[in-house]
Amino acid sequence: MFLPMPFWRSSAGIVCPRFRNEFKRGNGMSGNIRRHILLTGMMGSGKSTIGQRLADALNWPFFDLDEEIEKRYAMTIPQIFAQHGEETFRHWERETLERMLAHDMAIVLALGGGALLQEKSHDLVKAHRVIWLDAPSSELWRRVKDTNRPLVAQGQEAFFLMHQARRAVYEKVASLKIECVGDPSTVVAAILQGLGADIGEQGNCD
Repeated sequence: MFLPMPFWRSSAGIVCPRFRNEFKRGNGMSGNIRRHILLTGMMGSGKSTIGQRLADALNWPFFDLDEEIEKRYAMTIPQIFAQHGEETFRHWERETLERMLAHDMAIVLALGGGALLQEKSHDLVKAHRVIWLDAPSSELWRRVKDTNRPLVAQGQEAFFLMHQARRAVYEKVASLKIECVGDPSTVVAAILQGLGADIGEQGNCD
């Protein structure tokens, strides 16, 4: 199994030491600034499913970035890719992400698999808690191969290569890595355990 060297393994998943330090420092942020929980990872990693369950457990609002893009521009993601191309989609994606992060109350937000590919997006999310949901490439492909997602059309080999390449991005940005396999409730429990020092008992930011 892929284990990025800077990460430390626990029963909750794989936690970066800098994340645990942030619990103690408060990330240098004033108490009235909300830090959102952002779920990142390859398509098929379960971001929307886990995100909704995590939000329910915390009693926080849940949003899916792709769904927000579709509502904002009144087009599906495949339509945006087909009619405007990936460059335009990424621009709209970043604008929508910036708008979502401006929420004045804490939210759980599921990001698209490529939302953090641009370096300038890293600055947007660095003040928040970024959780990387991962699974073996073969399992991710099994989950998405029958969908109409634009990147699936490139085939299995391209999908595997993309997953491998994106892992470096997720590792760089994420504070917590969770293997998203098995029952969703177990995955949510692992996330809550990993965030335990950063989330109050009632789902409020400490």
